[in-house]
Amino acid sequence: MPEIQTMASGNLSLYITEDVTWENFPEKAQQFIRFSGGCVVKKIDTAAERMWIVLIRWRPFYLVYDDFPLGMSLDSMTSLCNPVIQQLFDKLSDSQG
Repeated sequence: MPEIQTMASGNLSLYITEDVTWENFPEKAQQFIRFSGGCVVKKIDTAAERMWIVLIRWRPFYLVYDDFPLGMSLDSMTSLCNPVIQQLFDKLSDSQG
């Protein structure tokens, strides 16, 4: 279930799903990118982390895999991203409801 959280920076983070694993993150991330109409700028896939830098509505975000708590989230890079987080939350909630 999607959820909006406030990060330490004061910017918003959209918790997208817990239905993700290290192995299927690239597939789940691509699905979300298509859903959001975004594009990938850079993929950071190392042994320690999986994080993609993406643009959605011309705003920059981190799309990240977390193993604790397990899930995939979209983190705002700036406060200008916060309205997009709210819009995507509404769109995700509607598509799941």
